[in-house]
Amino acid sequence: MRQKVFIALKMAGIAGQNKLAGVFRYLAERYGDRAPWDMQLVRTRAELTPARIRRARTEGTDGFILSIPEADDALAALAGSAAPKVVMDIHSAVIEERRDDFVFIGNDWAAIGREAARYLVGQGIHRAYAFLHNPSVMEWSRARFAAFRDTLRDHGFWCAELFDVAAVAKLPRPVAVLAANDDRAFELLEFLRTRRLRVPQDVAVLGINNDVLICENGHPRLSSLQPDFEEEGHLAARTLDEMMAGRPPAGRILSVGVKTIVRRESTAELSHAGRLVSKAVAFIERHALDGIGVKDVVAHLKCSRRLADLRFRQLQGQSILDAITTRRLDEVKRRLLDTRDPIDAISAACGYSNPNYLKNLFKKRFSMTMSAFRQSGPRAPQEAFTGRA
Repeated sequence: MRQKVFIALKMAGIAGQNKLAGVFRYLAERYGDRAPWDMQLVRTRAELTPARIRRARTEGTDGFILSIPEADDALAALAGSAAPKVVMDIHSAVIEERRDDFVFIGNDWAAIGREAARYLVGQGIHRAYAFLHNPSVMEWSRARFAAFRDTLRDHGFWCAELFDVAAVAKLPRPVAVLAANDDRAFELLEFLRTRRLRVPQDVAVLGINNDVLICENGHPRLSSLQPDFEEEGHLAARTLDEMMAGRPPAGRILSVGVKTIVRRESTAELSHAGRLVSKAVAFIERHALDGIGVKDVVAHLKCSRRLADLRFRQLQGQSILDAITTRRLDEVKRRLLDTRDPIDAISAACGYSNPNYLKNLFKKRFSMTMSAFRQSGPRAPQEAFTGRA
């Protein structure tokens, strides 16, 4: 017996198209040319009305798959229906209130943030990192940022949280920016072009979704992390099919991971030099406060000091000694503002055996004494953009 299935997918972008491809792939794999579904396809938010949902219910629709955001009125009209209901990447108060009435399938927000951070850190050439939210900050954007920030922190880096593309111009360079999606990344590329900032040399940009129309027409072309939207559609179709057959779902909340990162010109290719510098940066982040010197970094790299310093200057814009000093002074400033530790104790904790040497260095670098800096109060926003944890 054929079953009536109502499918609402936003088809304007790559996500909806790939999800529909996943639905069709499941039906082809499971049933070949004899798929038992009579599908009613809704493609836009304007079409997805409460009246359309009520009509589908009256007509005896056997199951629903929905992935059109900001459609609470339609979801409210669907809530309470006995028919199985699967939603993808929709975040709604209706679903929160009636979790047992829906199966939710979404891309793994945390996995996206983690994979993006690992990719950008692995290039070994960035002094700072940032996440650029959508103008309207959604739950998925906050979750991606949190995972991105935490993974960077694990590698010893600090992450700026941005809400305005113009804020990127205030960050130290080279900086790597993960945008909430490809639309936001494209907007950032256009801003950087007006400011004549080089991509990726000054600012590396990574989008999310791999919307080919957007990514291939950026200047330069946009690198993008691709969630596995097709697998979401495949899982949604399989879950709905099982529920319509009377079998319980594997869970009420299911997630799908990252498919790939498509590398284009907006991010740098990781060269041998990049891998060398990445190794040096990680070592400095872990051990700068232990009193290491340049010779310790070179010994860790197992190459000549001349080559290590040359590659570091090329890709980081500073010497290895400068990087060690910057890391230590960042921690000195943090402790001055966030603790009441005496200056001698801070000096020892940050790798300086001679407190007077640190005091002189600090005054030379920041044009004020350590005591005056501590009295200046909470750090200003610009001081936070050091790129380090």
